[in-house]
Amino acid sequence: MKNNCIIEIIYISSNNKIITSNVEIKDNFTLQNLIDYMIKKSLFSKDFLLKKHYGCFGEIINLDYVIKKNDRIEILDNLKMSPNEKRKYKFEKN
Repeated sequence: MKNNCIIEIIYISSNNKIITSNVEIKDNFTLQNLIDYMIKKSLFSKDFLLKKHYGCFGEIINLDYVIKKNDRIEILDNLKMSPNEKRKYKFEKN
């Protein structure tokens, strides 16, 4: 594949089981393209992915986010706050 890059996909379940995968994608691949790809390759089910939020290095991203080389795409359960906000909250609380 020409002009491709490798990205990491990570999901941490509520019981702290970590599922990680490296995927080779084309340039200008959006998060929506990646979700479609993961469903097509049976990495995750459509029902599972539709109920999730997504992030990149702790920041929430939308379906039109263009994935960059070496991004780490995080599959997140329903969130009340982003991972970064949660870390800040825990820090300020202590």
